[in-house]
Amino acid sequence: MFDTCNCEKSEDCMCAALSSYVQACAAEGVLLRGWRAGVCTKYMSNCPKSQIYQYVVDTCPPTCRALSEADTTCSVSFVPVDGCTCPENTFLNDAGICVPAQKCPCYLHGTMVANGETVQENSMVCSCADGKLSCLGALTQKAAFGCVAPMMYLDCSNVSAGTPGVECLRSCHSLDMDCFSTHCVSGCVCPPGLVADGSGGCVAKEDCPCVHNEASYKPGATIRVDCNTCTCRNRRWECSSQPCLGTCVAYGDGHFITFDGERYSFEGSCQYTLAQDYCGGNGSSSRTFRITTENVPCGTTGTTCSKAIRLFLGSYEMILHEGGFKVLERGQGGDLPYKIRYMGIFLVIETRSGLVVSWDRKTSVFIGLHQHYKGRVCGLCGNFDGNALNDFTTRSQAVVSDVLEFGNSWKFSPSCPDALVPKDPCTTNPYRKAWAQKQCSIIHSATFATCHSQVDSTKYYEACVHDACACDSGGDCECFCTAVAAYAQACHEAGVCVSWRTPDVCPLFCDYYNPRGECEWHYQPCGAPCLRTCRNPSAHCLFDMPGLEGCYPKCPPSKPFFNEDQMKCVAQCGCYDEDGNYYDIGMQVPTTQNCQSCHCTPSGLQCSHSPSACTCFYEGRTYGYQDIIYNTTDGLGACLMAICGNNGTIIRRAEECPGTPSTTPFTFTPFTTSKPYLAQRKPLAWAIM
Repeated sequence: MFDTCNCEKSEDCMCAALSSYVQACAAEGVLLRGWRAGVCTKYMSNCPKSQIYQYVVDTCPPTCRALSEADTTCSVSFVPVDGCTCPENTFLNDAGICVPAQKCPCYLHGTMVANGETVQENSMVCSCADGKLSCLGALTQKAAFGCVAPMMYLDCSNVSAGTPGVECLRSCHSLDMDCFSTHCVSGCVCPPGLVADGSGGCVAKEDCPCVHNEASYKPGATIRVDCNTCTCRNRRWECSSQPCLGTCVAYGDGHFITFDGERYSFEGSCQYTLAQDYCGGNGSSSRTFRITTENVPCGTTGTTCSKAIRLFLGSYEMILHEGGFKVLERGQGGDLPYKIRYMGIFLVIETRSGLVVSWDRKTSVFIGLHQHYKGRVCGLCGNFDGNALNDFTTRSQAVVSDVLEFGNSWKFSPSCPDALVPKDPCTTNPYRKAWAQKQCSIIHSATFATCHSQVDSTKYYEACVHDACACDSGGDCECFCTAVAAYAQACHEAGVCVSWRTPDVCPLFCDYYNPRGECEWHYQPCGAPCLRTCRNPSAHCLFDMPGLEGCYPKCPPSKPFFNEDQMKCVAQCGCYDEDGNYYDIGMQVPTTQNCQSCHCTPSGLQCSHSPSACTCFYEGRTYGYQDIIYNTTDGLGACLMAICGNNGTIIRRAEECPGTPSTTPFTFTPFTTSKPYLAQRKPLAWAIM
C-alpha cells in the first residue's frame, strides 16, 4: 500500500510489490497462478510475437541450439518465475522466434547446419532433421578418434545435459584450473579417477609429470637448474636452495658479460684487470686474487682477442697461455691454494676461497665467484653487487656510462695506450658479411630451438657476425666457433643441453684420443661435472659445477682413472710434484727439500733422507754432496779446504801445507759470518759450518 500510494506510477509499483511477494512464495514452494487476472494485465499481453505468458517458468527457454548441443547453463536450478516463453513443442531460434523442431537448424561444434543438409565429420555422414543431427557410421567414428586404452569414447548425444566432453578433459596440465563449457564435445576421455598425461595416455593424479623447458619428467626425476638439483614430486619441482656462483664471461673478440648480467664489448690491446678483490673502499681486509687478460690484435680492423690469462693467488702466479699453463712462485710457498683439472676442452682452476676459472684454452674464460665475494670485487667483470646499473665502475670508483672510459681505466699498465672507438668489421670487410651471417644463422636455427625461449639469441648472433667479419687474418673459423660455443654454454647453464657441433660445423675429433681398436672417447655437448682422474682420484670437486663440452673418456672398470696429462684411462695413477708436473710410477720426482730423494710409487710420492741428494750453497753457487767448494792457502803455510757434506753443511778443513810459507797472510769470508777470518797455521782442525 505504501509503495502504491507514494509512487508516481502507482500501478507499476503495485505490480512490482505483488511480483516480489509471488517470488517469495515460490521460493517457499508455493506456486501462485492467476494473480494477474484483473490487475497488472499489460505484462501478459506484452510478450514478443510467437511467445506466450506463463505464471510458472522453471526451466531454460527451449532453444533450437539445445536440440543439437546440450546447454550446460540450463543445468543450474533457479526459483520459478513468471514471464514469456515459447509455447509447448516450439523452440527459440537464433532470431528470437519460436518455431517447431522441423524448422530448427542443427549445430555441429558451434557451426550451424541447415535443416535437411548433410555434412561429413570424421568419417561420419550426418544429416540435420528436426533440429538434431543423425549420423551414420558412429562405430567408425569412435575408431577414428583412436581412443587408446584406458581412454574411452564419450558420445555427447548419449549423456545427460550438463555433462562436459573433451573440451573439459582433465589433464595433468589443467588440474589446477576450472573449466566452463557451453556445449559438450564428443571425443576420447579418461575414465573416472584418471587424468590425461599430455602424451595420449591416462594416469593417476599423483603420477603426473613435471614440465621444464617444454619437456616432461616423470615423478622422481631430477634436473639441474643453475647449481641446484630439482626433483619432480606431485606435479611440482622441489629444488635445493644452495647459493650459486656468480659468473662473468669474457669471450671472442672483446665480448663481456659481467657478474650482474651487463653485456658490452671492449676492444683494447693491453693487459686489463678482469676481476680482483683488491678494491679500495669495499671494506675488505683480505685480498685473495686478481685475474688479468692480455689482449692482442686478431684482425686488421683493430679487433682484439685474449692471448693470455694471468691468475694471481697469494704468492703464486698462474699463466694460461697457448693451451697450457705455467705456475710461478713469488715468495714463500706452502699449501697450494688451488686445484687444477681438465673438463672437456676446458682447463678449470678451483680455489678454496670460492673462485673458479674455466678457460677453453683459446679466447674464452668463465669466472665463477662464491656469494661471499658479493660487492667486494672490481674490474671489467663489474662489482657483483646484484645491480647491473653500476657495473661500469672505474678504478677510481667512479660510475661512468662510457664503455671506453670504463675499460681503459682497468689497464694493468698506465703506459699502455687507450683503446679507441672500434670500427665495424663488417663495414670494413663487406666481402665477409654474407659468409658471417650465413654461418652464424645456426644460432637462430632449429638447432637451438629448445633454447630460444630460455636465452635470447639476438646478442649472441650479433657478436658472432662481428667476430666472423673481424677475424680476417686467419682463424676465422675459430672466431665463429667460439661465438657459437658461448651461446651453447649459456643454454646449458639455463638447463638446455644443445648438441650443435657436426663434422662440418666446428667439429671436435674425439676419436683422436682413442687407442687403436678401442672406443673410450666420445664428444659430450654438456660434459660430465666431476670425473675420477689422477689429479682428483676421489671424484670430489670443490664446487658442484655444470659440465663443460668436450671430449670425455668412459673408463672401463679395469682402468678406472683418467690420466689428464697422458689423456688416457689407467689402472694406476702416477704422482705430481709441487708444480703440478706428472711422473709415472718408478720415476724420480724433483723436490725443493734439501737432502730428500723422492720417487713415485704405487702408494704415492715417497721421500726419504739421502746424503747424495744434499746440496750446499756458497757465494751464489750450488755444490753437490762431497764436492770441493774451495782448496786454497792462507799465504802463511796453511792449506784451507771446504767440502759439501751431509745435511747441506759446509765442512771446512785447515792443515799445514808442504813447502815454505808465504809472508803475506790470506783472508777469506766464511759462509756463516760477515767478519774476516785470519787463518792461523796452528792448530790444524776441521770446521763444520
